[in-house]
Amino acid sequence: MNAAITPTDDSTAHRDAESDAATTAVDRLVRIRELGPDDGDVVDVVFAGLSSHSRYLRFQAPVTELSAATRRSLTALDGRTHVALAAFTQGDPIGIVRIMDLDDGRGELAVEVVDRWQGCGVGTRLLHAARDRAVELGYRELVGEVLVVNAAAYAAVRRVFRITRVRRHGSELMLSIAVEGEPASASPVQGLVA
Repeated sequence: MNAAITPTDDSTAHRDAESDAATTAVDRLVRIRELGPDDGDVVDVVFAGLSSHSRYLRFQAPVTELSAATRRSLTALDGRTHVALAAFTQGDPIGIVRIMDLDDGRGELAVEVVDRWQGCGVGTRLLHAARDRAVELGYRELVGEVLVVNAAAYAAVRRVFRITRVRRHGSELMLSIAVEGEPASASPVQGLVA
């Protein structure tokens, strides 16, 4: 899972209370919907909202702009073998989570949240939506890569999923994530692409 969720300083109880209030606000303000192939503008806005550090965490390389080939790949969404769910607040996209089919009931997971909304629970909301969609699509396992320095992304995944295996490969952690359960009864995802 390539992830752009950066750690926040939550070393005090005051910060924790602020974080809880922000998470409650996120629950009220954020809507999630599935993207289709015509939602390239959403990909562009989220990419533009990532700092160079967040882009590095997400793409595991310094990326200053999306190449035409990468943008085509990120918008080649079919609702089955490549699914992307986006978080919006007041109509503005603030994060994307995607699942790409790897065959044999496995998918690759990736997530990014614009810097302004990192540490507010948006990534966790997106991961919950991805979990529900993965269950609906019949995945047994998701896999992903996260940089060792991205403790916030690793913690977010652990809050939502049961990680069955972690392997370190240089500066990356390779995660195997169990997809279990039933989709949430009141699905937070709107406008699923068939």
